[in-house]
Amino acid sequence: MRRRFLFLYVLLLLFLNLTPRVPSSPVANGDKLVHLVEFASLGFFGWRWWAYLLPLPFLLEFLQLFVPGRTFSFADMGANLIGFTLGVIAGWWHEGSHEGTEVSNEGGD
Repeated sequence: MRRRFLFLYVLLLLFLNLTPRVPSSPVANGDKLVHLVEFASLGFFGWRWWAYLLPLPFLLEFLQLFVPGRTFSFADMGANLIGFTLGVIAGWWHEGSHEGTEVSNEGGD
């Protein structure tokens, strides 16, 4: 289930980052926050496969060079990478905080 969700999320990221039309943000540099959140989510849900997912923050920004209406930005790439790194750390921590706990439903709800 987790891998299926991650696969669908990667497809969503591909769509969002490689779509020619980009909505403008009412906040100055608001797109950096969007990049940070998008890739923090990717890192959180895919922290176990971080080594396989690590190229995505770079690759998706680089591919925007070939999409009409999109531009390459080192600042966006930085936001992607920072978000991904924070997400991986948060996912690793979250998973580790639940290690050793048993989940049982003895006695019903």
